[in-house]
Amino acid sequence: MTFRSLLVAAGVLGSVSVASAQTPPEPPKAPPADPAPPAEQAPPAEPAPAPAGAAAAVPGVAAAPGAAAAGPGVPAGTVGAQPVEPAPPPPESAPQVAPPPTKTPGPDVGPVTTPAVRWNQATAADVLLEEEEETTLRWRGTTFTWNQGGSTTLLGVGGEYTPAIQVYGWDFTLRPNYYVLDRPRDKVSVSADIGWIVELTNSDITTDYREPQLKDVALNARYSREIWESGGANRGEYKTDAAMRLRVTLPTSPASWNSGKYFTLGLGPQLIQKVKLLGSKADGLNHVTATLGVTYAHLFAESYTPVNDSLRRPRQAPSGEVALDEQLTGWSFAMDRLTTSLELNLPLYKDLSMATSFGLLSDFKHEFGEGCVEILGGCAPYDGSGGTTYVPQTAFNVSLSYPVYEVVGLTLGYNNTNRQIGPDGRRRNFFYSPEAQFYLDITANLDVIYSKVTGRGEKPEGPATASAAGRREL
Repeated sequence: MTFRSLLVAAGVLGSVSVASAQTPPEPPKAPPADPAPPAEQAPPAEPAPAPAGAAAAVPGVAAAPGAAAAGPGVPAGTVGAQPVEPAPPPPESAPQVAPPPTKTPGPDVGPVTTPAVRWNQATAADVLLEEEEETTLRWRGTTFTWNQGGSTTLLGVGGEYTPAIQVYGWDFTLRPNYYVLDRPRDKVSVSADIGWIVELTNSDITTDYREPQLKDVALNARYSREIWESGGANRGEYKTDAAMRLRVTLPTSPASWNSGKYFTLGLGPQLIQKVKLLGSKADGLNHVTATLGVTYAHLFAESYTPVNDSLRRPRQAPSGEVALDEQLTGWSFAMDRLTTSLELNLPLYKDLSMATSFGLLSDFKHEFGEGCVEILGGCAPYDGSGGTTYVPQTAFNVSLSYPVYEVVGLTLGYNNTNRQIGPDGRRRNFFYSPEAQFYLDITANLDVIYSKVTGRGEKPEGPATASAAGRREL
């Protein structure tokens, strides 16, 4: 072998040794159980001794079955080496469960899905009520009523016959209604009563035959609150509501406008109680609703007596002098009125219902007191304090109502509102007088018609079953 060949061999061996030094040694492999390795095979490099009782396991490599762990000082794979008994396993104890690793959300990791504590969670009932509020019209309860009324004597009912009160006429009333506050327990609504009347007979009520006349316009505001409602098996069968009403009446009728009236202001509470009879599942006589109301009203006018500034008629005083006077009559307005009413509503069978109301209207007039009338050569004293200042009126109403497809409500009723003391000085009957009337109301529920045409607000509270025109709001 030449010297050059020796140099080449030495360089190759040096490169191999350097490469083996840089490359980590391959983990030792357990020798197979059968057969034993040949004696001529050189033993592999001895690995570092492992601690006592610890298995020399390489991650990802499973130990061969039947292989024994080598004891300390005995190289694995040596011929004639006796297998060492494995160390006994540690005593059994309760398994140690490691806590789950805590995940810290990083920039690419979503938020931790731990449920957070939330206050004032909305219940299913609250969500349903909110959905009903969204689908219910704010201006529900808006109606237009055509009232036809005729005196009972005109139809031959009653013994008294007075041609002056043989009346048959029409009464038209538009009643827009809007809910300013519309919550499940609290509601604030504003409404107005706008209408006109036409008499079809020739009585003393209107000045001209069949002359249309405007009625006094009423502006109303009402706040109602649910105080109590039964629960459990009788949920909704018993209910107590309270309300406060404000009413302003404007003198738009010819009789009020031409007598010096400014407006009338009324205020009063109302209590509504619903009582179970046969229950809501029955076809009729489900429950009775009683409404008790008290209203106080005061009239603001130019004078205590009816006056008209444009009508200044010449009158002769007791002194013989002639003076212009705008006073129309010598009696006083009812400056204050206290109204107490009780109304009962009862469903008879399915949609057919009955309503009846009783009312006492206490009118208080102005007391003029003492005065003096000038006459020739002096003054004639007079005392007006002895006049009548308290005039009671009674009101009775009974009616039957039936809705037609919830669009139109039909109401047939009887109304008697008159003075408790008649012109003859005798006390009149509470249920009948010559001023009693039969009436028929045809009420169009404008909100229901709108809902059926457009498909919006399909959850109305229900059609109006009573007419303000025929029943005369107390």
